[in-house]
Amino acid sequence: MKKLLSYLLLIVLLLPLAGCTDNQNEKYKVVVTGETDILINPIRARYQAGSIVKIKAHGVTDVSLHVFVDGVEVPMSEGDYDYWLFEFRMPAKDITIHLTFDEFYGKDEYTFDDLIHYTAFLNMTINKVAVKTSDREERYSLAVTKYSESQEVISDFKEIFNQKLIKVDDPAVTNFKHEITFYYETETHGQATKTIDFIDNYYYWYDFSRSQFFRFENEDYLLPTIENPDLVTYSFLHESSNEVKKCDTDEVVYRFFDITRVEFIPYEGENVTLEPQFYLDTRYGKIYLMNSTVFGLNGSYYEIVINKDYWIYDYLVSKD
Repeated sequence: MKKLLSYLLLIVLLLPLAGCTDNQNEKYKVVVTGETDILINPIRARYQAGSIVKIKAHGVTDVSLHVFVDGVEVPMSEGDYDYWLFEFRMPAKDITIHLTFDEFYGKDEYTFDDLIHYTAFLNMTINKVAVKTSDREERYSLAVTKYSESQEVISDFKEIFNQKLIKVDDPAVTNFKHEITFYYETETHGQATKTIDFIDNYYYWYDFSRSQFFRFENEDYLLPTIENPDLVTYSFLHESSNEVKKCDTDEVVYRFFDITRVEFIPYEGENVTLEPQFYLDTRYGKIYLMNSTVFGLNGSYYEIVINKDYWIYDYLVSKD
């Protein structure tokens, strides 16, 4: 009798194990969507539960592949310039594998830490903030930059990073751009900068191949402004290179590439009486080079106050 009871107890204990074994031996369906052309080896239509699914894809420059299994991202386990490898254990159910280059796939809410990947500068000594505004539709208008060293103003702009963001596709924007730059001190490299871009009130994330808009989760939150700037400058936009010509002959003597680097203000010094030797031929008009920092444009004079070393005048005079 005791022997019979022992056999019955063993059978009861083994029943769950037998069920588990049958479950593990069963194969489940796999549906693959998205960027399937990047695969080196095709993903099978079925896998046994508990087996390791390996996804091997061609490495691609300038983008990253993201792999999702039923909406959950699978981290890359191995990769180099030639291939990327992703691995996961097959669950005991049918699944969908989605391959995408969109790093924002499957998620809508973000923080600036998620998007910028470097916000440690906020804990450093920030001594200045600047807001550069421009209208992208008015291609050959001047950008305006306002600077402030007020700690109260700087605190207002730091508050931006406490806001949560929601991913938005194709918002209705007016193309009015705000480039917000923070100037801060580092222990090793001295002064450094960090710039974030907005179009209207939308954060504009981009890299060399993609872009994405984000709105503030708090739709009542508006970007701060600089009402009493310490300095207001102007700058050129969109010019990649310009011919430098002699005023008397229109002979081309040089090609200048740094016109967008300099910032200037209306000139308020003594009357300019010198006849210029050179001018820059631009789509803004002819920019007459009066001296090392002063130039004339459309009947007005301006003085370069930021990035003077990039200006072309001194080089032309020494060369001539």
